[in-house]
Amino acid sequence: MRRPALRTQRVNSRPQAQSRAFLLVAYLIEYKQVSDKTLGRTILQKLCYFAEAAGAPLPFRFEIYHYGPFSQEVFEVTENLIVDDVIGDKSSDPQRSDYAPGGNLKILLSQYFHGLAEHKSKLDNVAKTFSELSPKEMELVSTIHYIHTSSLQWHKQRPSKESVVDTVYEIKKSKFDKHLIGKVYDILQEAGLLPSANAAS
Repeated sequence: MRRPALRTQRVNSRPQAQSRAFLLVAYLIEYKQVSDKTLGRTILQKLCYFAEAAGAPLPFRFEIYHYGPFSQEVFEVTENLIVDDVIGDKSSDPQRSDYAPGGNLKILLSQYFHGLAEHKSKLDNVAKTFSELSPKEMELVSTIHYIHTSSLQWHKQRPSKESVVDTVYEIKKSKFDKHLIGKVYDILQEAGLLPSANAAS
């Protein structure tokens, strides 16, 4: 089967922010292969969420969804990367995904490395930090971060642990108990992954 040609015009003709999104998402997928965990839709969504939170210039808008923060733009970028054989989906189940580098991934990264270099360390750190988490663990971690950050941005002051735990528990109901939510909150806090009031101002 002939490999689809990499349509560099797809990158070149789009606004800069969208072109950068193609490149950074492709790089995250390549880097994530260091883990033996399956890279599916949930994991990729959360990696993009945390990459953006870490300062990578991704033009994605996230909203809280069934499995945590979700962005329609991430989904659309991923589908375009599959069409161009930059990435592939190895899953035979239409309800699940198993992303892997495609035949054109290295071509894209080599041609546009200049657009990646200054953000590479942020992406590496996110992929490494979360590389061993399962989709369910990523769901909880990202939901805690999203609720904490949203409250901080809205109220201009750091929310209490109790308020974050209560809100996450209310959203997730029986999926996670309060003890586990509080424990994961503490891990994020100790790792410096929950932004402070100064970071939101």
